[in-house]
Amino acid sequence: MRRLQSGVTFLGGLVLVLVIGGWVYVGIRLVPIYLNYMKVAGTLDKVKDEFSANPSNSEFAIRKAVERHFDIESVDYPSVKDIIIKREGSAFQVTADYDDDATIAGNISVLVEFNRTVEVPAN
Repeated sequence: MRRLQSGVTFLGGLVLVLVIGGWVYVGIRLVPIYLNYMKVAGTLDKVKDEFSANPSNSEFAIRKAVERHFDIESVDYPSVKDIIIKREGSAFQVTADYDDDATIAGNISVLVEFNRTVEVPAN
């Protein structure tokens, strides 16, 4: 009687491990970038909450609050100068629009674009 074989050959398993390992490696390289983005987004949300109850807001005060929170959260990139604050009607638009990249191997890298905007009420 003939038995049916099942399973993966050694070569097939090796290719499968290499493909899955490559994706895991890329994921590991991207995790710090996304963690930094979560700090930036959290900072903008904290600034929004902090100034929502304060009727006398100014661009300078908002920028100083962002700088203070960046120092607390140890955010080095983007810098406070990269945060765009502009008045739109009765509110300030606070925007963090930046790119970050992760080197995978040699001259191969992944570029990730981030854009986060919060609206802070103005006086």
